[in-house]
Amino acid sequence: MAAIGEVPTEGDVARQISALLRDRLPTGWATPEMLSSPGGPDLRIDIDVPSAGRARLLVEVKRLVERRDIPRLIKQLQAWTSTPGDVPVIAARYLSPSVREALTEEGLSWVDATGNMRIMVERPAVFISDRGEDRDPWRRGRPRGTLKGEPAARVVRALLDYRRGWRVRDLIATSGTSSGATYRVLDYLQREDLIVKNDALYQVTDWERLLRAWSLDTPLDSATRTMAFIDSRGVSHLLSTLSKDWWFPYAVTGSVAVQEWAPYAPSKAAYVYVSSIQEAATQWNLRVNVAAPNAILLEPATVGDVPFVNTVMTEAGYTIAAPPQVAADLLSGPGREPAEGEFLIEWMKANEERWRRD
Repeated sequence: MAAIGEVPTEGDVARQISALLRDRLPTGWATPEMLSSPGGPDLRIDIDVPSAGRARLLVEVKRLVERRDIPRLIKQLQAWTSTPGDVPVIAARYLSPSVREALTEEGLSWVDATGNMRIMVERPAVFISDRGEDRDPWRRGRPRGTLKGEPAARVVRALLDYRRGWRVRDLIATSGTSSGATYRVLDYLQREDLIVKNDALYQVTDWERLLRAWSLDTPLDSATRTMAFIDSRGVSHLLSTLSKDWWFPYAVTGSVAVQEWAPYAPSKAAYVYVSSIQEAATQWNLRVNVAAPNAILLEPATVGDVPFVNTVMTEAGYTIAAPPQVAADLLSGPGREPAEGEFLIEWMKANEERWRRD
């Protein structure tokens, strides 16, 4: 294996993977062989299970694998399998969580040099699963990207809120994000196969997966200041108060907001984005209460932050956040909120024309 701190070559990765698999199988079951035939797998590992039969792991070793590479790799692997005992395996120095998820969804076996692996052999029956690193230990320079932070949130919300193909200049204008930040987010989304570029237009491939990826990177309280309060007359009174005209922006999210589209169950607390916690609490006559709050105020980093974009006015007269914002908040929330988020996503899939703008 490569020295500590040294980026492993594909040969190093192949040798490490051979060792990892041998260590996880009984002595004598695995016979690895490095291959060098062009157009074929890089490594073959014969698995002999006494009195049960033999299988062959056909391992394609890559330096890096991105989610957008997977369809091409599947075609490549399918060309190698000639018998039921042939099991294609994707290997790399490191496989990100999203790549591992996608490979699993495709029913493929995979392994990386940090120890992440999921190997499935039907006959003879062999299943190996293990956990390695959740970050590439050999990655240098700028991180490969996430959907954390306000610039990413602005771009993602634009891609979710609008059903269209995007020219970069239009996406910059709509999201209010700098050109540099927009290109960085688009590059990351392309590598994760969350958008595709056709000619000069960027198009979302799967808005649900984009929403889930964003929610995973940005939990509800990750970019906000949060304080707990109580309205002594209850949540209904607070919502009635919110239905009046206010000179500062606010947007209800969470369990209360989801009732507008997909009623789930009465909520005991209202989560409300506000431009200033101090001002909102004073104007709405809320008292600090950590033990049993019914009003949670969330103050974004900037007044014009994404929770206040494309808000919706309810029939009762108070303002709620847009469905993608509410769904993302619920998925990362406590208690029953992730289940409510799933419920809202099902509504969003069935009613896309009601919340995605043209």
